[in-house]
Amino acid sequence: MNISSATSAASTSYTSSSTSDTAALEKQKAKLQAELEKLESSKDDEKTKETKTKQLEQQIKQIEAQIAQKQQSGASAVSAASGPSGAGAPPEKPAGGQALAAASAQQIAAATTDSAGRFDIRI
Repeated sequence: MNISSATSAASTSYTSSSTSDTAALEKQKAKLQAELEKLESSKDDEKTKETKTKQLEQQIKQIEAQIAQKQQSGASAVSAASGPSGAGAPPEKPAGGQALAAASAQQIAAATTDSAGRFDIRI
């Protein structure tokens, strides 16, 4: 039995978490860019400047890659939450006409996700 209402709530919280993570990464990127600008006007010798510049540029590229990954996974979480109907609401009746039951801690621990990021808890 799939508990689809858990999917919608989990995807929503994941999306908001992803948004705050992205904002933190953007802030870190801005700091590194400011350091890079400061470094260009510093009085260090050229070799030191070049080494520090390469390090900062590499860190900025890594952060940009993380941001892109977060945005991509955030977009797929939103599309997974909306589901095929686009509403993101749980179905009116559970499949098979059985009543929904809460999953135990063991069942939750053994839960998996499908390719769309939806939780799959077998009860």
